[in-house]
Amino acid sequence: MPISDCTLCAEVAGRITAPGGTIFDDGLWHVSHHTGPQTEPGELIVKVRRHCESLAELTATEAAALGPILRAAVTAIERVVRPERVYTASYGERLRHVHFFLLPRTASLPAGHVVSDLFRQGRTLFRRSGLAHNPSAGARADAALRLREDEAWGRLNS
Repeated sequence: MPISDCTLCAEVAGRITAPGGTIFDDGLWHVSHHTGPQTEPGELIVKVRRHCESLAELTATEAAALGPILRAAVTAIERVVRPERVYTASYGERLRHVHFFLLPRTASLPAGHVVSDLFRQGRTLFRRSGLAHNPSAGARADAALRLREDEAWGRLNS
C-alpha cells in the first residue's frame, strides 16, 4: 500500500514526474531518472513499486526481478552515457522505501567522486563526532560467523 507522504510512492503513482518520465516498469519495479536538481544525465533510480522499507521485506518475485533490472539499467547507462563507471548506492534513511541510485561517473568527474568519497567522509564524520566505534577484528569475525549461520541463506537453495 502506498504511503501518502512517501516521495517514491508518489513518483510510482504518477503524482511526481521524473525528467523524461518512466524508463522501465514491469509492475514490480519502476525505473526513472532521478528527480533531484543536481543530478547528472543518466542518473537513475530503481524503486520497488509497492511501499517496502527493507530488502528483507521483498517478495521472492520482487527479489528475483531485481538483479536483471539492475543489470539492464547499468547496461543502458553504459551504452547511452558512456561513463567511466556506474556506482550503485542504497541508503534508505531519508526515503524509507527500497530504492537504488545508479550514478554514472563520466570522465569529467574524478574516480571515487560520487560514492566512495562520500562513504569515506561519512565514516570519518561519524568517528570524529563520537558516533562511530571501532569494533575489533574478533567482533567482526564473530558477526561474520553468526551471519553465515543465519537461516536466511538456506532460502537461496530452495
